[in-house]
Amino acid sequence: MYTLQVISVITLLVCSILGSVFSQSKDKISTLDVMSYEAVLELNIEKEQIEGSVDIAFQTDAATVAFNSGKLQIIKVAGENVLSYECKDQKIIISLRDRKDPENRIQIIYKGNPTVGMFFIHETEEIYTAFSTSEWMICNNSPSDRAKFKLDIIIPSDKICVASGTLVQKMDQGDKIKYSWVQDYQTPTYTYGFAVGDFKEYQEMHRDISLNYYAANYSAKDVETIFDKTSDMMDFLEERSGIRYVQNSYSQILIGNHYQEMAGLAVLKNSYGELVLKDTTETNLISHELAHQWWGNMITCENWNHFWLNEGFATFMSAAYNGHRFGQRKYDSDINSYFEVYNSIKNSGKDKPLVFTDWSNPSRDDRNLVYFKGAYVLHLLRTELGEEGFWNGIKYYSQKYFGKSVNTLDFQKSMEASSGKNLNAFFHEWIY
Repeated sequence: MYTLQVISVITLLVCSILGSVFSQSKDKISTLDVMSYEAVLELNIEKEQIEGSVDIAFQTDAATVAFNSGKLQIIKVAGENVLSYECKDQKIIISLRDRKDPENRIQIIYKGNPTVGMFFIHETEEIYTAFSTSEWMICNNSPSDRAKFKLDIIIPSDKICVASGTLVQKMDQGDKIKYSWVQDYQTPTYTYGFAVGDFKEYQEMHRDISLNYYAANYSAKDVETIFDKTSDMMDFLEERSGIRYVQNSYSQILIGNHYQEMAGLAVLKNSYGELVLKDTTETNLISHELAHQWWGNMITCENWNHFWLNEGFATFMSAAYNGHRFGQRKYDSDINSYFEVYNSIKNSGKDKPLVFTDWSNPSRDDRNLVYFKGAYVLHLLRTELGEEGFWNGIKYYSQKYFGKSVNTLDFQKSMEASSGKNLNAFFHEWIY
């Protein structure tokens, strides 16, 4: 089951990471369509400082376009169609000249000392990112805007960099080294990220997929043990979704104090490894982050009001995998844990629909509802439709919307189309 310790970890995780991003958006779907980001980033661990540039290819018919910029300091903006720019409310607003072609390309040079979204650990000289991409790269935070991503990252030569995408080049530059990572499929910007450190590494192959495990203060044997069931989890999630894992590698890194899924990798709190070594059944967070490679990264809520389609799914899938691996009793134990969290919120009078009217300032209880009520409701839907009907519906929904943005009605219609049942009453009672 999810222990109280693990549930507390998740609660603290979402409270500490997500607030800054969600507060920046009222979540109207943007007309901005970014095609790709190409970033160059140089990190100064001692000064906790970054210097960067990003080339953004995008489409818009508007006269102005806004990108999220966090607390970054803008040095220069260039582009054929750029007239002027201003920085306001953690955004850079760029005025564009009249033009017939909606395609644009701009370059922004910037620097900063991030305190959110990127974390510097002095004791171990490690760096990692978590969720708030606009705190280290100018971008569009909207989860409905999906783009390809290229990152050149320059770090001390004695460090290793693991990032979103595929490593295509390592180039020595004296006492520094440049890693070049390319993600050639589109995902939202919150899935971009990296980790830097002096890591020990364990690698294994699962079919043609490289599974890579990293940590600074665990042995290679320890990380092998901690992430031992990753290949089995991947097989399970592929079977349930009907979709093969999209990349040729998947990396997991024990570092810092956060948990975060990214495209092709996940960071997990450093101390979490100790929990798994003590109890090898405590792998919910490993399967949760892996599940996001399908539900979240590739099938993404169109705005944060439908965030339960990301987190409720990943939380439920971690229980479903435990049922597959350990049996019905383990699954029931997990579901009961989710229900207890939800029921406590309900009894305190703070229950809300899973589709929020405004996610701009979510409370701790709101976040717990998205994770745990969301997972519990999927369990109830499984009971409502039966095993075959439910999993056929999940496969239909996942295959239809893979690589796309979704809302709750999309999910409802998919489950109805697959099962042939009208689910209005169920969705009205439990979701809307």
